Amino acid sequence: MKCGAAMLSFQTLDHILHQFEPEEEFNKTHYREQINKNLQYIDSGNRPVYLMTSKLINPFSYAPHPSIMMRKTNRYINVQPHIHPWIELGYMYSGSCDHTIFNTTHKLIKGQIFILDSEVPHSIENLGENDILISILMSKPYFTDSFFHQFSEESVLSRFLVNAISKQTSHDNYIIFHSENNRRITMFLLELMCEHIRPSMNSKDMINHWISLLFLELINVFETDKSLSQLKLSKSSIVPILKYLEANYKNCDLHSTAAFFHMNANYLTSILKRDTGYSFKELIQKQRFRSITNLLRNTQLSIEEIAFQAGYGNTTYFYKKFREEFGCSPKEYRSKHIHNC
Repeated sequence: MKCGAAMLSFQTLDHILHQFEPEEEFNKTHYREQINKNLQYIDSGNRPVYLMTSKLINPFSYAPHPSIMMRKTNRYINVQPHIHPWIELGYMYSGSCDHTIFNTTHKLIKGQIFILDSEVPHSIENLGENDILISILMSKPYFTDSFFHQFSEESVLSRFLVNAISKQTSHDNYIIFHSENNRRITMFLLELMCEHIRPSMNSKDMINHWISLLFLELINVFETDKSLSQLKLSKSSIVPILKYLEANYKNCDLHSTAAFFHMNANYLTSILKRDTGYSFKELIQKQRFRSITNLLRNTQLSIEEIAFQAGYGNTTYFYKKFREEFGCSPKEYRSKHIHNC
């Protein structure tokens, strides 16, 4: 199978990735920790953290997309705790590694993927000869409304990315995907790497499509994995709570939800506000509006029927809240989105 402008084969790609860069040759005989003197030191209050730069390095020395960059982690070196302003997707191409995020160390094996929110401190233990870790660094402006329209509004990954680009929420999230047996993800990442080593004429568009397909498949991986332990939130995991709200928003309230999760209602309120930026009432309303806008776009149900299905008994109140949220009436919203389609 081939890819890239000059028909770079996956076999050649594998050879390139396993080649030793000059710095790796040096690392083999001179043990050291990767602390670049030019990196900015950040006082995290707990341990030294450094601000990573956006310098292009081999073998991904091209930048065919203005918002996306790829890197291969240097081997034979300890990468010290660092942060960066990008959203990072890491792919264990071969071998394995110990990856520490905050104070928790995860053993990544071949084929697994992690996604880090911006400004999350992480470090990587010394990689051996066959340990190839690839990172895709994506700037926040890349995740526009048009990008999110490709995904279900209810997906865990969509919520993760919305949180990552928000200025109002805490940036302390990461997800580890058990994708080691997924052939699609391997294919998408191989194509992305080829495109960054030998860009084609339509490189930017191709990268956009590969990234979209990759994220769609990651949603599949997450949703089919029964263990919610993949998702780590450094303070508390609110994903089960958000899923509960999605399923029960029509008839749950703060106290019934808190009781379901064996929590104090005030504590539930505080962790929802801290980790999403929204109160319980606001999250319920947003979930209702997700359902409403989906029905407005995709069904011929009357607006009164839609309001009733979403749990609004008072249509006057419904019209008022809808206009506050979207700046137009439900009828105008439906007309606009049908026209756009």
